[in-house]
Amino acid sequence: MGAVVSLSLAFLGGSERTATIAQTAPTPTPTENPIPIKPDVPYVPTPETVVTEMLKLAGVSREDVVYDLGSGDGRLVVTAVKDYGARRGVGVDINPGLVRLSNENAQKAGVSDRVQFLQQDLFQTNLRDASVVTLYLLPEINLKLRPKLLNDLRPGTRLVSHAFTMGDWKPDKTVTVPASAGSSLPRNIYYWVVPERVAGDWQGRVEFAPGRSQPYTLRFTQQFQQVKGDAIADGKKYSIPNITLTGDQLSFSRAEKIQGQQGAIQFKGRIEGDTLKGTASVKWGPLARNFPIVAKRSTQATKW
Repeated sequence: MGAVVSLSLAFLGGSERTATIAQTAPTPTPTENPIPIKPDVPYVPTPETVVTEMLKLAGVSREDVVYDLGSGDGRLVVTAVKDYGARRGVGVDINPGLVRLSNENAQKAGVSDRVQFLQQDLFQTNLRDASVVTLYLLPEINLKLRPKLLNDLRPGTRLVSHAFTMGDWKPDKTVTVPASAGSSLPRNIYYWVVPERVAGDWQGRVEFAPGRSQPYTLRFTQQFQQVKGDAIADGKKYSIPNITLTGDQLSFSRAEKIQGQQGAIQFKGRIEGDTLKGTASVKWGPLARNFPIVAKRSTQATKW
């Protein structure tokens, strides 16, 4: 019998043969270490057309706290708050002259009460309350910063980089901004959603009838937002195709026609630390049932 129906039946009845259907946000604090004035990244202003497209790509709204790392004259932070209604904006730059200029620009735009500009080493910045982070740095700085972004930002945080990628962390979306009056060449911008760590074994038990339940293990491997996995139930292992991880939201599905009847299992859930909660919808021919799923990670999550 095919893998998906076998897995479906394992959820429906325990085996193929005996199936029975019955925020208080933290305040950013400057680094206590001396700040070197010489920057790692030269100041090159982002064209206004690119600023607009970066904020559009991030989907900035009134619920967002936007951080711009290497904020220059503050234009992206000011635009996020003034034109997109972001709840708060924070710019980080090591150059004190640019920080002063940013504050002046915020004052002129009438948004100084909702923005903050820090003269700070961006590697020391507290990012935990960010919902959107924007970058215009250099390839080697992006790669050096990547572990901090993955480990410090909450899963689901949106990340947009102007011009440069994150190495083998492939973007979820890429947009090319055409050449314009403010930019003589097309510009690429890259978008990611910070993924939760899902790799490891997750163990649970599904109740398919009063007093009858089936233990199972979900085993995942992961490269950033790309996930592969297997389900182990009733002593058998079944591959899990079509896995999607967006932030802390995990889903997978598989359909297969067996003996003339369509079988399918679909799962949608959320990762909360070391707990996976969601619903598995199982269908086989005319039979359909939803099962609440609660699985615990049995292997310790590692840092990126």
